[in-house]
Amino acid sequence: MPHGPVPLRMHAMLEPVAGILLIAAPWIFGFDDVGSSKTLSIVVGIIVLLSGMTTRWRWSLAKLIPLRTHFMTDVLLGIVLIAGPFILGDGDNGAATRFLVIAGVLELLTALSTNWDEREEVVATDGRDRTAAAR
Repeated sequence: MPHGPVPLRMHAMLEPVAGILLIAAPWIFGFDDVGSSKTLSIVVGIIVLLSGMTTRWRWSLAKLIPLRTHFMTDVLLGIVLIAGPFILGDGDNGAATRFLVIAGVLELLTALSTNWDEREEVVATDGRDRTAAAR
């Protein structure tokens, strides 16, 4: 996994902002009438929120998903966002296409530039969190 300049803590803080923005984007950017792009944006936003809340890092509600899986999910979501408007036939809708492609590129850049230090991975045990280094 990449060891970029973005700290894992910052990545974790960006997750809910990105998820909420993806969910609200169809109404903010005016493509709420484009059903497939609207659905794609909302579904990806929900996945971003869920993956952030269930990753094995200090800032999650449930420590279920390993950091490596979270990284791979972010990369896959970035690709889906970039390709989505064209696969779904919405490439001619400027607002939807622009937003989804830009969001996809930002998702990929964030995933690839995060310092995915697996020593910061946390597992829940007996109501306490332990880092991978303490295991």
